[in-house]
Amino acid sequence: MTTPNFSLHDRLHALAFNLWWSWHPEVIDLFRDLDPVLWRQNDHNPIAFLNCIAPEQIEERASELVLHSRINYAFRRMNEYVQASKTWGALHCGNLHKRMVVYFSAEFGLHESLPIYSGGLGILSGDHLKSASDMGIPLMGIGLLYQQGYFCQRLNKDGWQEEDYVNLDIKNLPLQKVTLSSGQPLIVQMDSRGGALKAQVWKIQVGRVPLYLLDSNIEGNSAEDRQLTSRLYGGDNKLRIRQELLLGIGGARILQALNVSPGVLHLNEGHSAFAILEEIRRIMDYDGIPFHRAQRRVSQYTVFTTHTPVAAGHDRFSPDLIEEHLGIFRERLGLSHDDFMA
Repeated sequence: MTTPNFSLHDRLHALAFNLWWSWHPEVIDLFRDLDPVLWRQNDHNPIAFLNCIAPEQIEERASELVLHSRINYAFRRMNEYVQASKTWGALHCGNLHKRMVVYFSAEFGLHESLPIYSGGLGILSGDHLKSASDMGIPLMGIGLLYQQGYFCQRLNKDGWQEEDYVNLDIKNLPLQKVTLSSGQPLIVQMDSRGGALKAQVWKIQVGRVPLYLLDSNIEGNSAEDRQLTSRLYGGDNKLRIRQELLLGIGGARILQALNVSPGVLHLNEGHSAFAILEEIRRIMDYDGIPFHRAQRRVSQYTVFTTHTPVAAGHDRFSPDLIEEHLGIFRERLGLSHDDFMA
């Protein structure tokens, strides 16, 4: 597993690019031990940390602290972990290896260096991916890549909270742009009466589990739509419904582009509810059956969990707003406005 052609810097970079390290303290300690001050200055982000330190410095520091064997061991353990075939999931989830679990969430709290979460819901989602990875459950995550994430907060001299939004630096994050076999970036598109909405797709590896994130900040979108994935939980109802259109329908279209038929469609909170509609449309088109039959079939493998079981924690959209953004989609399902709202 410790390929001779891999330098120490290469092995550390491979460790940094899979978030497996984030729940293994002994690997975190490796980065910290190389340069505790630089590690803290880079907010415990191993990719940003490695971008600030030359390979020669790593070799020198590793020799001083006798870190070579620890780094090689961590690198070997990660590769053995990712490639392991005898997992709990391999023994108990055989049916899911052909049709995996697809887990939708508006936020994923995986590590502080990836601020696409705000609190408990995100931490729950992140831990769900990490647990699925450790158990070897065939699962993939779908979310949004917020360019500014959630705000950083501080107190001013009068004791009042103030918020700062900081743009993510893609080169300092473990992101891979998803591409088609042609080499072109994977772009998903949704149509509404307000115009087409497009998003490119990024991938983060969380142990054995892939997480796909949609990013609307691309050419071809209006200035307004390019801001959809700027901030988590911001804006008015029009922004929110287009965010949820992107997460639900756009996320379901990632599956189609990757040729994934879900065995379980797991919606963590209502933000991704529109994914059900797109899955119903796919079944209708694929099998040539009417809405009500496709709806029954999809309901058999859809799971919904709620983290905030109070009215204030859920979005409500007016019928006019639904028709503006989902009217074209409703027509593809062959439903009247009243039946669609029902």
